[in-house]
Amino acid sequence: MNLEKLASEYINGSEKAFDIIYKETVSFVRVAIYQYVSDPDVIDDLVQDTYMKVINNIKNYQNKNINNWLFTIAKNTALDYVKKKKESKIDDISIIPDRIKLPYLNYAIEHLDELERNVFLFKVLCGYTTKKIAKLLDLKISLVNKLFYQAKAKLKKELEDLQ
Repeated sequence: MNLEKLASEYINGSEKAFDIIYKETVSFVRVAIYQYVSDPDVIDDLVQDTYMKVINNIKNYQNKNINNWLFTIAKNTALDYVKKKKESKIDDISIIPDRIKLPYLNYAIEHLDELERNVFLFKVLCGYTTKKIAKLLDLKISLVNKLFYQAKAKLKKELEDLQ
C-alpha cells in the first residue's frame, strides 16, 4: 500500500484514504506510544490524539516518509503526556502478550537503546516482518536483523543477570 499516495488523496478530500492510512499504521503508532506510556487506556487516548494531530496537520505534510512523520507525532504526543503526568515508561507489562512475559522483562527492555527497542517491539508486539520494520524505520533490512538480534542478546543477558 502506498501511504504517500493515500496521504495525497486524503489532502484532496478522500476520507477513505485516511481510513486506510489509519488501518495500516495504527499498530505502528501504538508501539511508538507504548515506549513511553504503559496504561492501555492512556495509550488508546494518545493514539486518538496522534491521529487528531495528523488530521489537523496533514496539509503541512511534505510527502517524504509518512511513517517517520507519524512516528514523530506519536512519540511527541507520548512525551508531552509523560512530561505532564510524569509517568515512567513501561511500568506495567500487563499489555505484553503472555508468550513473551518473563520476570523483569520491562526492566530489561529499558536497557535497550531506542532503535533496538523499536525493532524488538515491532517484531514481538506487532508481529511485523523484518522488511516491514525496515520500511517503517527507513533502515536497511540487514540493520534491522542486526538490531533485533542485539536486542534479544541484551534482553537475555539482562534477564539472566536479574535472576
